[in-house]
Amino acid sequence: MACDYKPLEVEIESAQGLPYVNHFTDMKSYAVVYIWDIKKNLRSNKVPSSVYTADGSNPTWNFKVRFHIDLAIAKQNHYALVVKLKSRRRTHGLPDKYIGEVRVLITELLEGSGNAAEGKIRVKKNVQTSPEKFQGELAFSYIFGKPIADHLTEVNIAKKKSLKEVALKVGGFLTAIVL
Repeated sequence: MACDYKPLEVEIESAQGLPYVNHFTDMKSYAVVYIWDIKKNLRSNKVPSSVYTADGSNPTWNFKVRFHIDLAIAKQNHYALVVKLKSRRRTHGLPDKYIGEVRVLITELLEGSGNAAEGKIRVKKNVQTSPEKFQGELAFSYIFGKPIADHLTEVNIAKKKSLKEVALKVGGFLTAIVL
């Protein structure tokens, strides 16, 4: 049986040497993790980490997130893991401040997992703070699970649930007719 999807568990561990983007308040950094395709379409939910308040330029999160990756599309270099770093601002309704981001093609993660022994793979990537500038480093680990045949999304879970409910109703109706 050919399996089309593979679970990917990512743990955003820490960052070092991030630029200090808040000028008047302490930097309270957090990460937003998601999957993007090459056309910049969102392919997963954006999942935020907790806010790290102790040392904004060198945060530690140890935040885990899980995605289900379509292998056929990912192998064509169409998906990227994106970790966007932001600083929380709660003053005067201002939006959170952008620190930088890391983008890694899923094919790169798949290649790395093929070369590794069982267990998580630890990676450090430079943080891109502007189109031509990098400052700081993001440390994360990842592991791919065993392939699965179906993409476990809320839509598919809802479809399966509704099909089960229909089957139960039909079964109840047939039971009532037989009695």
